Amino acid sequence: MKNKIYVIVTVPLLERDFDMYIPSVKKVGTIKNLILKIIEEESDGAYTNDGCKNLYYKVTGEKIDENTFIRYTKIKNGTKLILY
Repeated sequence: MKNKIYVIVTVPLLERDFDMYIPSVKKVGTIKNLILKIIEEESDGAYTNDGCKNLYYKVTGEKIDENTFIRYTKIKNGTKLILY
């Protein structure tokens, strides 16, 4: 899977983790919206996009800038993220 990165996304409101592969050639904001759609579908509508969600590094709690390309962030294979 060239140009894909494996991440684990924790969603505190659902108390669930989601394993997924994300493209490294997209911006964080685009990926966040894709992740939101996937989680919305997986939760049968229990989790909805209210436009206020952000991605954070789980270990540091640092917010990830939405205008940065994934490949220029600290996101690597196995990185744990929080969608909150």
